[in-house]
Amino acid sequence: MIVKKNEKKNTALKVSCLIIIIAVTAVFFFGCAVRPKAKNDIFDTKTVHRIDVSISKEDWDDLLTHPIDKTKYKADLSIDGEKISNVSFATKGSTSLFLAANDPENRRYSFKINFGHFEKGQTWHGSKKLNLQSSFADATYMKDYLSYWLFREMDVPAPQTGYVWITINGEDQGLYLAVEEIDKKFMDRESLTGGSLYKPEDESDPEADKAGMPVNSSGADLVYTDDDINNYDGIFADAIVEKDPGGRSKVIKSLKGIRDLQNLEDCLDTEEISRYFAVHNFVCNYDSYIGPKSHNFDLYERDGKLKMLPWDYNLAFGAFPSDGQFGHVSDSTWVVNQGIDTPLICVTEDKRPMWRWIVSDEKYLDLYHKDVDRLLADCFESGAFEKKIDETYEMILPYVEKDPTAYYSPEDFKKAYSTLKKLCSLRAKSIRKQLDDGLSTRTDEQEEAEKIDASDLLIKDMGIIEE
Repeated sequence: MIVKKNEKKNTALKVSCLIIIIAVTAVFFFGCAVRPKAKNDIFDTKTVHRIDVSISKEDWDDLLTHPIDKTKYKADLSIDGEKISNVSFATKGSTSLFLAANDPENRRYSFKINFGHFEKGQTWHGSKKLNLQSSFADATYMKDYLSYWLFREMDVPAPQTGYVWITINGEDQGLYLAVEEIDKKFMDRESLTGGSLYKPEDESDPEADKAGMPVNSSGADLVYTDDDINNYDGIFADAIVEKDPGGRSKVIKSLKGIRDLQNLEDCLDTEEISRYFAVHNFVCNYDSYIGPKSHNFDLYERDGKLKMLPWDYNLAFGAFPSDGQFGHVSDSTWVVNQGIDTPLICVTEDKRPMWRWIVSDEKYLDLYHKDVDRLLADCFESGAFEKKIDETYEMILPYVEKDPTAYYSPEDFKKAYSTLKKLCSLRAKSIRKQLDDGLSTRTDEQEEAEKIDASDLLIKDMGIIEE
């Protein structure tokens, strides 16, 4: 009998162990099916995320009354259900903010969140800041989003993005694009360690920006003038990260080398910058280094070697300058066919040395053409871009249709989407023709009969700066 009792106990023990093993195995294999959604995935582009902002009524009213001040207000957030308190919430932008603020009916602005402004050291999963873009002058809601996607597809470091639905004190604010801040965390993620990061910005004012007027660059055009660091405030005034105390002198030395077309491999990451311009010139963003202003890019330096990083593409695809400034730019056929070797507008090559070196040497021009060819093959002729824009359109359409502060109607959005999709298709065909010698790569040498016709498209249907 004792043996039988022990046998019963052993049998019961074995059954209990088996049950535990089965339960653990089930959790291991099926846990991902029931596991709560991972945090900090706001840059997951397969869904629209949610940010709920709680800010005092007095502060919100003051923000709407004085948006240009960019006052940092204290607020609490819930990001996809995850709460974070005492963050800084402020408007952001320059020309776009100035123009939006001059519309008395407007209450839609781009915002910047600073997680550690009021709570020193506070971050959100390592991020110190987050940008919320309002899609100003962008009826497609996709110019920034698709541009950064193209850069990443071409192995150029670019900010991550994700669509978000924002509420302010429980009221719907609308559909925004969350854009990663280019800062130390970005640098770590992109393996840009050990170097310095600057945000070049030339001297101007909102009225000059609106008129598309050339301005004093203070070095932001990357033109070498002399060895005096004080003459390059346009580069160094907004230093984001500086690892090397002598980095500024190295930047200036590299600018001299670029000017003289000497030792370019020591001065530049020639391969990455070539890929940068392959994408940048495709999307025709003239509110940038290739236009009258020298801004909307970041400059990275390590050991004297420079890189350019992309920023701010809501006015891409020919939206800047507008008709009232330089009419031919808003001509869709002109934009579609702009020569890949003559991307500059309202500025000469000597004022844009970071581009000039590419067209000054057949070796680098050939490299650039190969990168343009890769962009066409991998992103457009493969169907990848068409799939991306279609999926994005379907995902955000329901949110655009209910956006209470939108600059554009749902009908405007639908037209903008179809216009952007067709414009990019025609641009890819034109550039392929340029690479195949069927159309000159230089705009001023193109024959009208050889151009791709885009006269049925209107650039303004995608959103422009209104006069």
